Parts: sequence; structure tokens; C-alpha cells
Amino acid sequence: MKLHKTPNGQRTAGIALAVVMILGAPCGSAQAQDNEPWNMHAVEGVVNVIPVQGRLATSTGAPLNGLYNVTFRFYDALNGGDLLCDDQDTLTIDNGLFNAEVNWCTSSDISGQALYLSIEVGTDGEMDPRLAVYPVPYAFTLRPGAQILDTRSNDALLHIENDAESGRALRAYAMAETSTNYGVVGASRSPDGFGGYFYNTGGGVGLKAESNGDFGTYAGHFYNSGDGVGLFVESDGPNADAIQAESATNDGVQGKSGALNGRGLYGYNTGGGSAIGGYSNSSSRPTLRLTQMDPDGDFVIGGNMMEDFWRVDRTGKGFFNGGTQTGGADFAERVDVVGDESSYEPGDVLVISQTVDRAVELAAKPFSTAVMGIYSTEPGVLAGAPDSDLDLGGIPVAITGIVPCKVSNENGSIKRGDLLVTSSRTGHAMRAGANPPAGTVVGKALQPLEKKLGVIEIFVCAR
Repeated sequence: MKLHKTPNGQRTAGIALAVVMILGAPCGSAQAQDNEPWNMHAVEGVVNVIPVQGRLATSTGAPLNGLYNVTFRFYDALNGGDLLCDDQDTLTIDNGLFNAEVNWCTSSDISGQALYLSIEVGTDGEMDPRLAVYPVPYAFTLRPGAQILDTRSNDALLHIENDAESGRALRAYAMAETSTNYGVVGASRSPDGFGGYFYNTGGGVGLKAESNGDFGTYAGHFYNSGDGVGLFVESDGPNADAIQAESATNDGVQGKSGALNGRGLYGYNTGGGSAIGGYSNSSSRPTLRLTQMDPDGDFVIGGNMMEDFWRVDRTGKGFFNGGTQTGGADFAERVDVVGDESSYEPGDVLVISQTVDRAVELAAKPFSTAVMGIYSTEPGVLAGAPDSDLDLGGIPVAITGIVPCKVSNENGSIKRGDLLVTSSRTGHAMRAGANPPAGTVVGKALQPLEKKLGVIEIFVCAR
């Protein structure tokens, strides 16, 4: 490129420029090499300068010396284009060599686009052609072990944006196919800090973790070796979930703790909602399944921070400080029947079978001492029920409690408090009258019966 004039009016044949540039404005860094060819001073930390070094000579090749006003301009095109930023310096030329620092370019001016440098000495006009600005080798990729350090502000040291609809702001790969490696590592030393913080202001997902590996692989692995939490998720939205986890073949979420007082998975809600919710549409698997491997352990404990109120131990036995309350009003046993189950109805009076062990049949004679109970409609407690989803037969027979019962006025109208016994009408009870034989009473009437047949509530108390 040609230099039109020198400060004393002498024209030069050309200028040879050796340009060394590290674009760091405002978040980059400019550091001189160990052997500084033009005495460029060492720069510590992150600075907002673009160093430019070059050589000026006359048309005969003689190096220039003295003071020169030099203007540096950066454009986005070789010819024409937009001026991005510029800076003017008074440079001391020593044996043709100059060293300049462009201080007025920022990250809003230079953001990775094509750059072309124009130089003007004095007011002679820009040299032609412009110089293309090429990245230094480490600008292609960060060197291994590179660090970006700053303690001067609360701003992000590295800010990445991608406006594409399906774009990614950051991708990180750990390419080794063996041993433990990490695509992304985040850490915080503060007890109130977060190793990783993800949020979404558009109604989407703050963090999505996905794995297509086999059993034993995890979409996300979170670990804390101190007193903190391995994973903390929070949602302030009125209908938003703090965490959603999905797996096509294995567990959606696994939580693990190695601490005595720790919890593998802990959820809480301070807004009046549920701490943990579960949903399943499976007919063969439960919504919640608990596994306790220690024979002395409990499946579940309910209480506050100071006291336990109820628990269920590993044998399935329940302990409830305040008692239990159920939707039904009777205690029933599941018992097989003689004949077809479809011939039995809730409210039937049942007696012990004389032909089949541990079975019942419809009462068919008065004052039977084999009377056992009533076919329960909705037992509060059902004992003898198999721990299986299979239908093994049998019906719930109310042994004690309040149930609807089929009755007749065969032995007179029934009044509240009357003792009831079996009648000659199949599956019905009747008024016992005075001094019924021992072992024939099935219960006491809680409602009257004026008509011939009906269903009334009774208190089952066979004796």
C-alpha cells in the first residue's frame, strides 16, 4: 500500500506492515509475547485494546523516524462497507517500526464478522488497499487450559447467544468413550451459590437432560460432597412443575444420598401445594413403590421435625398415634362362597358352610348358630384380602360394624335396638324376640322395619 506523504512533505514509495492483532474488546485479552520485537509493554488481565504493529519506509526502503499522526479504521468490507470503529494516535516511529493500541473499539463494534483495517497518516487519506484482519491461531479455538478471569464486576465473563429457532447457545462434548468424563462442569464455593443455574422465561423447560444409554446410565448426575444439595429445582409459576423427568426404559428420576440423615430424594412446597406428586396410567404397576432392604427398617414414616406420628414397618405393620379412619363403617373378612358368587348380593345374611372349609353360604333357616355376618357393601377394613391384583374369588363378610342388611318382619315388626337373627327367608334376618338361643344373634337394628321386607342398617355383633 502506498503512503502519500511524510510529515516533512517527502513522499514515500510504500509501507510494509507486519500486523499482530488480538481482538479483545471488551471481553478479550491482549498480552505481549515474551520477546517483544517493538517493545510493546506487557498487558495484565483483560483490556479493551487492539494492538497493531507495523513498519514505515520511504520509497527507497529507508526506514522513517519521528512523530506521525496515524488514524486506524476498521471496516466490514474490503471496499465500501460500514465503518465499525476508529482511533487516532501520535506515534513515535523508530527505525521505521511503530507500535499502536486501538482503544475505541468495543464488542458491540466487533463481534466476529469479517474485518478490514485502513490506515491514514496525517490527512493524506486512507491507504489503499485495506488490510484483511486474520485471527491469530488461538482465536480459532481456545487453547487447552485457557482461563477467563475477572473479579471486577458481577457481569458474565462469557456471554453466548443464539437467536436461531432451533439453535444452541452452547454445546460441549466429552468425546472419550471410556472412563468418567464430563461435557460441562459447573462449581460454586459459596454455601448460597449454585454450581449450575438454568432458567426459562418463556414458559419452557429450564434444564433438560437426556440419555439414550442402557441400564445404569443417567440423563443427569448431580453430586455434592459437602453439606449442600446435589440438585435443587424451583418453580414460581402457578401451574409449573419444578422438575419433570422422563425415561423410556428406566427410572425417570433416581436420587441417592450417602449420609445417615440425608435423603435420596427430598421435595418441599412452601406455597400450600404438594411437595411430591406422582402419576401413572399403568394397570399393572403402582404409582408409588417403596423398597426397603434393611429387615429392621421402615417403609414410610410421617411426622414433623421433632416427632413421628405414624409409620409402616418392613413387615407391612402400621403404627398410627391418632388411630385410623376409613371411608367404610365395618370390619370385613374376604371369604369364599358356596356356589356362584353372582348369586350373592350386598346385605345378604351369611352362615358358615357345612360342606366347604372357610366358606359361607346364604342363611336359609331361623335362629342358625352358624351365622357369621353380612355381605358388606363398602368395608372400612378388609382383612384376608390377597396381596395381588388377581381376583381369587370370595366376598367381603362384615364381622363387626355398621352395614346395610336384608330383613323381614317374619317374627314381627323390627324396632331400633332389636336383636336380629337368621330367618327362614333366604339371606334375610328377622327380629329375635325375647331370649334368643346363644350364638344365633347377628346384630342389632339401627333402623325400624314396618313392612314385610326391606334393607336397614344394623350393627353387626354376632354372639
